[in-house]
This record gives sequence, C-alpha cells and structure tokens, in this order.
Amino acid sequence: MNFPDIPTDNESPESKIIPTEDINTIQHKISGEKLPEIILELCDFCHWSLICFNSRGVVENCPDCSRVVSKIPMNIDEICSIAYDDKRGVTIRFERKKPMR
Repeated sequence: MNFPDIPTDNESPESKIIPTEDINTIQHKISGEKLPEIILELCDFCHWSLICFNSRGVVENCPDCSRVVSKIPMNIDEICSIAYDDKRGVTIRFERKKPMR
C-alpha cells in the first residue's frame, strides 16, 4: 500500500534545511577578524541573569544565591529574550537577526 503524503526515502525534511552563516563567520571571511563573543549567564536556581560582552567580566557564581551560573555562548547577531512566569518558569527565546543591507 502506498501513502502519497509519506516520503519513501528515509530522509527527514529537516535534513534539507541549509543553515545560514552567522555574522561572525562572514566577518572572519572578509577581514580575518572575529567579533566579540557574547555570553548569557543564567542562574538555574534563582533566575538571575547577565549578558557579558567581555570574557574578563564572566561571573562564576550568582551574586544573589552563590550557586554556579550556566553560561550560554551567543554571537553578536543573536537576540535573546527572557520571560518569567510564576506557573511556567523561565522561557528563553533565541533569534538570529539578519543585518541590514
């Protein structure tokens, strides 16, 4: 029995998506320089957060509860929005913004 909506090969549709280059890779190809890495730091316990633009400013422990913070590396063209809800907890959304041309 043939099912027309189901692909016959074992390849998923997601495997056909080609990721775009991030702005840091494009900049490195143009000038050989890399843009600064941004680090989002988030306490998994009390949800304190910090965006660090310089690796010398990285915080190891949360200043509120003294627990170790999670570090999430980001590129300069990524946008992060953090929302807190009493019922659902913390929601972090990441998006990549294309530069204006």
